Amino acid sequence: MKVFEKINGEEMRKTWAERFDSEKSIYGGKSMAFSPAVQAQTSPYGQLAIGEMPTYAQLHSVLIPYEYTGWMDETNSISTTGYIGDWSWLEKIRISGPDVVACLEASTINSYKNLPVGKAKHIVSITPDGKMIGDGIAFREGENQFLLTAGLTMADGQMLKLDGFDIKAETVTSEIYNFHVQGPVSKKVIEKVCDENIDDLGFIRFKDITIAGRKVRLYRGGMSGEIGYELFGDAEDGSFIWKQIVEAGKEFGLRQLGFRSMIVNHLQAFFPTIWIDFMPSNLPKEAQAQTLYRSPVDFGWGNLIDKTRDFPGKDILLKEMESPTHISRTLEWNNEDCISIVASLFDTDQEPLEQMAMPVNTSEMSNGQPPVLPILNKDQQFIGFASNRGYSIQFRKFLSIAYLDINYADLEEEVYVVYGSEGKRQTMIRATVAEVPYKKDNRN
Repeated sequence: MKVFEKINGEEMRKTWAERFDSEKSIYGGKSMAFSPAVQAQTSPYGQLAIGEMPTYAQLHSVLIPYEYTGWMDETNSISTTGYIGDWSWLEKIRISGPDVVACLEASTINSYKNLPVGKAKHIVSITPDGKMIGDGIAFREGENQFLLTAGLTMADGQMLKLDGFDIKAETVTSEIYNFHVQGPVSKKVIEKVCDENIDDLGFIRFKDITIAGRKVRLYRGGMSGEIGYELFGDAEDGSFIWKQIVEAGKEFGLRQLGFRSMIVNHLQAFFPTIWIDFMPSNLPKEAQAQTLYRSPVDFGWGNLIDKTRDFPGKDILLKEMESPTHISRTLEWNNEDCISIVASLFDTDQEPLEQMAMPVNTSEMSNGQPPVLPILNKDQQFIGFASNRGYSIQFRKFLSIAYLDINYADLEEEVYVVYGSEGKRQTMIRATVAEVPYKKDNRN
């Protein structure tokens, strides 16, 4: 079964490369740059430590560790102990000036009127037809200053509309590290390494702390679905701070999280991700990617809409909220059907089925076209798409995020995922509709 009739993945990648100099590293040069986490993997003798020699993955021309202690150990730590992960490659833009709020309102669907200094907000940018260009986090550093983080869509002409405003905007990606310390032990680790109590730090708020004499901004938030923190600071201090946290976390079982395991969080805790669960809606028509465009309402983010002002696409979003046609769910893939995929390797009578990368398919995640699969109802009618298929060692299940026709989205309803690439052997996988997020939200 074909997922897309005319989708042009090559056109999508070409367009994106033209918009951003894909040859240029965000860390300042034309060659690949190592992230702070990679730089921290050294022994006292300056060599990579035995047992700490990760392979690398490339994100935005930055090389980050692919895996440390194995994906099973690393993903298991998400809800059992905790981890530190390196998200320094994310785009970071600081904007300031008297028109900063007006600029953000022109660029996103959000309200900033009641956002105090020291607090952050999830922000979303859309096209006039209500589809998402991208999303990110806005940190209010001052009355007229914000730090914005997101993927490459957080740029002038993409999510941001800078023309006509009295503001200063500067890309500071290479100047600031961004580490995630998440999980049940994260608070103990942070308090140990900074030698102070952090009970006063409320959810989605941030403050400055000191770690071994270095200034660090501590933000209480993250994407693990567990209590957690993000750390920001001078990039030159990055590898030093990483080592301090790893050392402090040893007694608590803290793990280092590699790229291979990062997106499991997004699946279990329901954080839909650009290029995986949706595509930026400002791609050219030639890309034929409209099937993968999503609105914030599709993901249950209607609460972000500022209803006190007008902006292009607002009326469309409000109508969607009144009469939604689709909804996001989790799919639990049938265990027996998943086992049959592995069993096909030993079937000498026919071609083996494509195997499922573990815990998620990072190669498809990074090639510019998300690994979406058609979902059918019991009558073999198309009812939606499954994305971000992955294995959860916590739940011992294969899961995926589903974009479903609301008429077939009742919890515990059985649906069918068409598994396998076009032109290769395909099969039907039974799946059960479940809620989002799949795992209990323990962040706050």
